[in-house]
Amino acid sequence: MEEQTLYERLGGVDAIAAVVDRFSDHIVTNPKLNVNPALKEFNENGNLPGLKFMRTLWVCAVAGGPFEYTGKPLDQAHEHLRITSEEFDEVGAEIQRALAHFNVPEREQQEVLGAIVAHKHEVVNAS
Repeated sequence: MEEQTLYERLGGVDAIAAVVDRFSDHIVTNPKLNVNPALKEFNENGNLPGLKFMRTLWVCAVAGGPFEYTGKPLDQAHEHLRITSEEFDEVGAEIQRALAHFNVPEREQQEVLGAIVAHKHEVVNAS
């Protein structure tokens, strides 16, 4: 029998959307992620519902789901935010906490985080 995709093992779009919803809400209130003026302004601009949708699409796509991420390339989407390596890592910590909150097994947690870390060079752009 063929092994399920990460998307399937995570529980599909509804489970992924729940994780994205939780970590997205925590990112905007995390004090470590509001030191950067560009991130603070972005977190306060009211675009969170659309951002959650695009994040859900992205995670579903990289997890092998039946969705295509149609947003901007990650480097373009994050360029104006001047994200540091430390800020990227703190977002990763929020994602891991959300995965743990929903009792996602360790293997799947590591696969999700690995997929995200694989794109770190596209997101981190602070001088």
